[in-house]
Amino acid sequence: MEPQRFKALYITQEAAWAAADQIRALHWPSGELPVEVEEILWKVGLRLDLISALKKDSDVDALLTSDLKRIIVDLEEYKDDRMQNRMRFSIAHELGHFVLHRALYEKIEFTSLEDWIEFVQAAPEEEYSFMELHANEFAGRLLVPPDRLKQEFLRAVKKAKQAGFKDWDKSGDAARGYIASSICRIFGVSSDVIEKRIIRERLRLPPA
Repeated sequence: MEPQRFKALYITQEAAWAAADQIRALHWPSGELPVEVEEILWKVGLRLDLISALKKDSDVDALLTSDLKRIIVDLEEYKDDRMQNRMRFSIAHELGHFVLHRALYEKIEFTSLEDWIEFVQAAPEEEYSFMELHANEFAGRLLVPPDRLKQEFLRAVKKAKQAGFKDWDKSGDAARGYIASSICRIFGVSSDVIEKRIIRERLRLPPA
C-alpha cells in the first residue's frame, strides 16, 4: 500500500470498547488489577521484544511489527520502574492495533523500523490519527474495566466527602483530577488515563 492511499478503518468508539472487553474476558478472566497485558500478549500469540534506544532513535516507545507477530518496546523505558504505567498502556495500545487493525497491517509492508516511520510520516495525518484514537480507546478500556472504575470512583467520592470536600461543581476538572489520582494506582495507569475513562464512561461527580 502506498502511504498516500492509507485510509483508516471505520471503527466506532463502542466497537473498540467491545473488542477490549472481549479480549479481557477471554484472556484475563480473573479480573485482577492491574490487568497484566504482557500475559495477554502471550495468550493471543504475540511476542514482546526489547530494543535499546528505540525511543531515542525513532520517537516511539512501542511498535507492532508488520508480520503481526511481535510488539517491540524500548528497553530503557521497559526497565525503568517510573515508566511502568506508561509502558503498560503503550503495550495495550499496540495490542489494540493487533486486534482492530489487522486488515490494514496486512496491506502495509515494511522490513525495518525506518520503513515504518517513513510510512507513517507520509500517510495522511488525519487518517493515521483515527487509527491511533482507536488503539487508545481500546487500551484505556482494556486496562480500566468500567465496572471496577465505577466501583472505585464511587468509593473515592465517598472518601472525599467524608474528608469534607464539598465544592464539586466549582472545582470542575480539579475535582475529577483529584479522584483520578487517588485511584489510578489500582489500575496501574496514569491519572490522565483514569480522567479520560471517567469522562468516557460518563461518571458524574456529585452536585454541590
